[in-house]
Amino acid sequence: MRKHFTATAFIVDSRKRTLLLWHKRLKRWMPPGGHIDENETPEDAAMRECKEETGLDVVIVGDELEDLFHTCPEEGRMLKKPIAMLLENIPACPERGEPEHLHMDFLFLAQPIDESQVLQLAEEESEEMRWFTREDVASLNTTSEIFGNVQAYILRTLQD
Repeated sequence: MRKHFTATAFIVDSRKRTLLLWHKRLKRWMPPGGHIDENETPEDAAMRECKEETGLDVVIVGDELEDLFHTCPEEGRMLKKPIAMLLENIPACPERGEPEHLHMDFLFLAQPIDESQVLQLAEEESEEMRWFTREDVASLNTTSEIFGNVQAYILRTLQD
């Protein structure tokens, strides 16, 4: 089965809310994300998708990793560590000519660079977007409003 690399960002603001979009095709609340383009790192893709889908400039937040290049920076740099890596089953989409396939998804935590930025919904893929508290997400139905894995990661991420 075909596999695609994707990147997703859970954007969390200073009020401990996460920004979700109502995905037109999937009919679920989803964080921004999408396919990783050629010559793009997973974290670059996550930041680009946030900008394209929400209008927000974000910074990817990741655990500090030992810098394996500290004595040899000319050899490369460390990437941000994702909060999870998933292998997701994606159903066929006949209207887009896409067969059933898999997404190898890098999940990141992100923060808005400037919380006064105006949200701009990308209407091609989403019908609505809004900020959700942990309680809001916990109340969503996993059969009709949000995927179970998405809900689980948000609930884990937004713990006090």
